[in-house]
Amino acid sequence: MSEAGTLYVKGIYDRFAYLATWLPNTNLALGDVGVQEGGYFKRMTSLKELGISFKVRSGRKPVDFTYTSQSGITFQTKAAGEIAAGTTLPLGQAGIVIEFNENGAFLFQAVGCRVNEIEDKVKLGQAVIQMWREKTWDSSWAVVDTLVKAGSVTIVVSSSQRASLELSAKTPVAITNLANVDAGLIVNSQQGDMVRFLAAEGLMPLFKLSRIKKSLLASLLGGPRPIYFGGKAAGEDVFEAVEPE
Repeated sequence: MSEAGTLYVKGIYDRFAYLATWLPNTNLALGDVGVQEGGYFKRMTSLKELGISFKVRSGRKPVDFTYTSQSGITFQTKAAGEIAAGTTLPLGQAGIVIEFNENGAFLFQAVGCRVNEIEDKVKLGQAVIQMWREKTWDSSWAVVDTLVKAGSVTIVVSSSQRASLELSAKTPVAITNLANVDAGLIVNSQQGDMVRFLAAEGLMPLFKLSRIKKSLLASLLGGPRPIYFGGKAAGEDVFEAVEPE
């Protein structure tokens, strides 16, 4: 993963305690099974393909996630009819200029998000431990147990020390509504390298991974231990969260 991608994933995790999908348009599904390598989730198989069924708990109300890296980024907005000196923004349209002064500086807005998660993690933990004992589950595997699907998302991550993006819009634009599909954002000018998704619909920008706890594996390797009802084994939870590397 590039340095910019690493900084983005870490920044999102520090803010929301969710892993950021990288690249942001990567296709993920609840129940995907794989490994986290260099900041990327590498899908290997799925719970369904392994014969493990599960139910989904879906969020009832949509939620918005908004975050901007705390340094290295500035904004300049303009209304239709205003002049933005030194830019390519049309006089008759609203617009915004985003300037990045650090590699890895980023803007993240995801609106209308639904949070879906595996309902019964206790049952899942018991099934995974049984497969591990049968040598059909790799101890390095992790499960996508929570997945955020966005109504629309705007993500811009700078891969340059200095970069800029000039966007015109059909409607008045503000720093807080850049994921609005109706804004009709159009790129007028870009300088420097960046990864960008503008008011993109249907992406899964955030997720959580769980894997068998290393301390639990150590205890299981030391001898047979029962898996207690409630997902406990040797007094411990079966799963631990995967964090950015």
